[in-house]
Amino acid sequence: MIKNLFTVIWKYFDVLCFLAALIFVVWGCFLLSFTAGVFSIAVSLVILGYLSEKIASLH
Repeated sequence: MIKNLFTVIWKYFDVLCFLAALIFVVWGCFLLSFTAGVFSIAVSLVILGYLSEKIASLH
């Protein structure tokens, strides 16, 4: 059971790391200023939208 859990986590590990990196970038931008934080959310959502469309077109 634990081996299956680690197999599933390892399969999506790069996606989890990418999302964690985006979260920390947005958090850091909010620490700089509110305006930078809002713009970083916009850029992050554009990047996520683009990547989700690229992944959807592969299947």
